[in-house]
Amino acid sequence: MRIFAIFFHPRVDFTAVGGAEKRFLRVLKVWDGKGVAVTVVESSPRLVSACCPSFETREIASPVSAYGKGVYSIYLEWVLWVVKTCIRCPSILKEKRQDIILSPNNTLPNLIVAYFVHVLSRLPLVVTVHHFDFPNAGEKANLASAYHIYRDAGFGKTIALVKALTFSIMLALVKRADMLITVSNYTARFLLKNDIPKDEISVSGNGIDTDLIEQSKAEKKVYEGIFVGRISRDKGVFDLVQIWKLIVADEPDFKLLVVGKGPDMAKLKELIRDSGLSSNIILKGSCTDKNLFALMKASKVFLFPSRFEGWGLAVAEALACGLPVVSYDIPALREIFGECKSVFLVPIGNIRKFTETAAKILENGNFAAFEKISKEYIKRFNWEEVGSKDLEIISALAQQRVSKD
Repeated sequence: MRIFAIFFHPRVDFTAVGGAEKRFLRVLKVWDGKGVAVTVVESSPRLVSACCPSFETREIASPVSAYGKGVYSIYLEWVLWVVKTCIRCPSILKEKRQDIILSPNNTLPNLIVAYFVHVLSRLPLVVTVHHFDFPNAGEKANLASAYHIYRDAGFGKTIALVKALTFSIMLALVKRADMLITVSNYTARFLLKNDIPKDEISVSGNGIDTDLIEQSKAEKKVYEGIFVGRISRDKGVFDLVQIWKLIVADEPDFKLLVVGKGPDMAKLKELIRDSGLSSNIILKGSCTDKNLFALMKASKVFLFPSRFEGWGLAVAEALACGLPVVSYDIPALREIFGECKSVFLVPIGNIRKFTETAAKILENGNFAAFEKISKEYIKRFNWEEVGSKDLEIISALAQQRVSKD
């Protein structure tokens, strides 16, 4: 079986490699040696060849670079990448017979190119749906509801409208796929509510690489708190500053480490400075997984006030490092980690409750017990099972096409 995958990922100088990107790279490792040939068309810099050199990769760079020029310039760079990739893909497709078109992420650049190739080739399209920014799977989504969700998350009117339009286009394209692989039951319920047939949705989940995490070591606990993720307001980074300001009011020497990059980094730096927390909140930027896991292990509690998640790979990595976690009570995190006794979910936007919960964990200091609970819970998530299930789903779709032909 031959899979033609479209793999757009933002540059690491804009944001750290996210959970969706990590998932695809790890799934590819599982597929290696299982009789599947994968051609990956990806944005710069190339990520696939470093982890899976046996698969073919075609790197396509955007015609322009918007580094350091603002969020609208970055969006323009992404649009131009989509146009260039749509132009290049037909010639790449002609080189070898393909069986399936795969979009390993439901972001708009991936979806547009994958759908274009799908229409052009008439090959089945599979999309891995990580999440839609919609907090209630029981409600049907539309442009107006998506706009209000982004406004409630703190985005300005223009950005909220752009994101709502993007949301609507993504949902429309997802509906045109032949098969959707979701990482959580919550996302599956959202898709069902939005008129996607049940037989076109499969839940596969996510895994965690505990062996790699165990190789990372930390001599001692240096930071009281740590956050890892994209530096964006929807990840709760501005709430994080308010939370830590309340923490250090009682413990002026406490340190919070923030690891990641993203579009709101300048605003975050300004907010930290204006809050008088420059010596209490350390901005690390992005780093390798090995260094990241060592930094997690050098911390006491993982703080994650994100408002939108499809699964929560960062939370899983924190648990695998033995940390307790405080996060907002959003549907996907409740589904995946709600039974874990070292994960504490608080109402979205409740800064006081979040602070009190984190402070209580730090005060009690029962970190050895939390470590045992966290590491035991995370054993249930296995990449081999996830990758094999994805391949089974895709193979079944490919076989259906052969049977029809």
